[in-house]
This record gives sequence, C-alpha cells and structure tokens, in this order.
Amino acid sequence: MFGLKLNPNTRRKLQRFKSIKRGYYSFLVLVFCVLVAGVGPWLVNSRALIVKYNGEYFFPTLGRMIPGETFGLDYEYETNYRALQEHFSAEGKGNWVLMPPIPYDGTEVCEVREALVYQDGRYLTPHDKKPYADGTAYLFHPNGRTQRVWRVLDGKLHGMMYGYDMHGDLIEKARWIDGKLDHYTPLATGLSKEFTEPRIDQIQYILPYPNQPGLGGHILGTDESGHDVTARLFYGFRVLCIASVIYLAFTYAIGIVVGCAMGYFGGWVDMVGQRLVEIWSNIPYLYLIIFLSSILVPNLFWLMLIIVAFSWITMTYYMRTGTYREKAREYISATRLLGAGNIRIIFRHILPNTLSTIVTFIPFMIAAVVTQLTALDFLGFGLPPTEPSWGEMLRQGTENFDSPWILSSVTVCLVVLLVLITFVGEAIREAFDPRKFTTYQ
Repeated sequence: MFGLKLNPNTRRKLQRFKSIKRGYYSFLVLVFCVLVAGVGPWLVNSRALIVKYNGEYFFPTLGRMIPGETFGLDYEYETNYRALQEHFSAEGKGNWVLMPPIPYDGTEVCEVREALVYQDGRYLTPHDKKPYADGTAYLFHPNGRTQRVWRVLDGKLHGMMYGYDMHGDLIEKARWIDGKLDHYTPLATGLSKEFTEPRIDQIQYILPYPNQPGLGGHILGTDESGHDVTARLFYGFRVLCIASVIYLAFTYAIGIVVGCAMGYFGGWVDMVGQRLVEIWSNIPYLYLIIFLSSILVPNLFWLMLIIVAFSWITMTYYMRTGTYREKAREYISATRLLGAGNIRIIFRHILPNTLSTIVTFIPFMIAAVVTQLTALDFLGFGLPPTEPSWGEMLRQGTENFDSPWILSSVTVCLVVLLVLITFVGEAIREAFDPRKFTTYQ
C-alpha cells in the first residue's frame, strides 16, 4: 500500500546516470568492493577455510574456535592454522589445510621469522650477511612455540640460553660466553647432561616491526604493531562500510522523518522543530567525542551514534524544503480531495518526488563519514588502536617515514575510495539535476 513507485521522470534520471560512464563504472567498482568486503572471512583470515584431518573435514571460518588438540596438537587454545599447515605437510599423512588467499587477521600480531646464516663461527643475517649484532635467536617447536632461546651478541652466542618443553615449561638452561658453552644445567628428568647442538638452519630470529613488503609472506609488509598491512587495509575498509551503513540509515531516518514532519504539517510543528534544531546544531560534537573518548573506549556503534546525533540536521533542512515545495503543488491538493490520508500522501507522492534530494546526498555523506572516522582515528579519539582502522594506519605512517609502505598503501586506498565516491556523486548530481528535465506532475 505504501510502497514507493518511481515516476517516469525519476526513471529517466536513473537512465541518465547510467549514461555517465565515469560515475556509473565507479559505482560498479564500489559495489564490487563492498561485496568483496562482505565475504571477507573467506578471503582474509587467520582461520583456515577447510581442514582435512584423519578423513574428517572441518570448516573453522564457519564455526567456533577449534582447539589445537582436535588436530593432534598439545594445546587447548585456538589452532595456529598456518603452523598446522606446515605440520601436516611435514607429516605427509594425507592431512591438509586450505588457507584464505591472505592468511592473516586484521588484529593478529604476526611474527616474521628468518633463519640465521652460520659462517666463519658467526651467525649472520640472511639479507646483508652481517653479524647479528644484538638480539635473540630461537629454536621453535613444529607447532610454532618456542623451544630454545639464545642471546646473540655480535654474531656469537653470548649469555643465557633457556629451553622449554612442548607445554612451555622451562626444562633446561645454559650459559654461553663468546660463542662457547660455559655450562649446561638440565632442569627436568630424562634429559641428557650433555648439551646437544641443534642444526644450524633451525636457529631463527624474529625481525623487528615494521617489516618491509614480501617478508614472511606479507604482501604489503607489517605495521609498527606487527599487523599485516593488507589485512589491516581490508578490515579497515569493512569498518568504513559498516560505519557508512549505520550513518546513512540513522541520518536519513531522522532527517526524513523530522524534515517531512516540519515541512508537511508546518505551523507550530515547524516553528518548534526549527528552534530545537538550531539549539542542537550549536553543540560542538567534536568536544563531546573528545570528552567521551577520555572516559571510555568507544566501539564503532557508539562512535557512529555520536556522529549521527550531530549529522542529521542538514538532511532535515533539505527534506523540509522539498516537502514544502511538493505540498504546495496541485496534485497534492487533488489527492487530498480524493480522500488520501497524510501517510499515503507522504509515502506515495511526496517522498518519490523528493527522491533526487535523497539520492544526490548519499555519495557525499559517505565521503563525509569516511573522512570523519579516519580523522578521529588519526587523532586518537576514534576506535581503539587494536581495531583495524585507516586513520590509525595514517598515524603510524606519519610516525614511520622510514617504512613508506605503511603510509603509501593507506593513502592510495583512501584517495582511490574518495575519488570513486566523488565520481559517483558528480554523476548522480548531474543525472538528477532538475534543470535538465521538465517537472513531472
């Protein structure tokens, strides 16, 4: 009964939009990106898509957390599927793991490991073949946990070594001085009192963050917190998509309802509504966000509600003006004489004829919420730093100019996104320009 029916003039405007290739193709690209973001867990995730173990299939991305002991490992926390993939490959028993194309999560801290090179009595870094100056070397269990920890100074083992069992309990320690074993102390029963040297190619070190692109399988490298930049960008885009949906839904709902009520009923409803809107618009919402961020950690939903609370005013004024204009037309008077009620008039006649106002502002409002949320995260008043955010990546990029892949990647993504939105907005504005069409009545 109250469904929206597009009039011929509006359908002509939509056809006009499709004929503007730059805006139309930009719209298709944005829709494709949003659809890809919607299936994000199947593309970018540290959980496996499919695990085959002993003839049984598991789908970790579709269910709850699966502990490592389910797959024959010795721990009860969530399985490290990348390590499990290497473990199954080494076993050669027909078990396998299918990982997503980007096997990292947006909040996961990734360790980039590389094996030290042993040459002329010193441990060298694999890239520049220089002595490993001052750091820690590791020997890892097949499941990824630490087995032995050495202190390396100027390419030689120097200091205490600590060994751990598969459960992470300390079982041995030794002291090294300038590359030579000083003493060895077993701390568990069944261990040999003689220290057994590991294979040289087993000793690895963890590269400090951030890591450059290509290392450890990270296409765009890692940021200063050890997060995969590609995964961070992807999940940051998903956050912007969700934020845009929340923003548009609440802003349009409030703006259309309040604006239509003020414009259609007029009189004291319009006068009181305008005074309340004017009072509300004078509240500085940036200071309110800063105040709230100082006393609590806002999540995305509450942050968007704060932004929406001060962003519906513009839409209200435009809908008020459009409703006043349509209400004064003759077809509204004729409809009222035929017995149509207020609800029917608003939904079947006024809203369809103000569709151009509603549609035209969508791209620009999306661009506004993208820039607002990015700016708040950049300033530290938005989402928590652990959450994937383009603003947080911008902040890291400006603080790490010696790691240009952080700033360049997020800047390119942000510029491309805003350019696409701008192209769509310009096309919609041109297609729905009332000067290009005769008014339909």
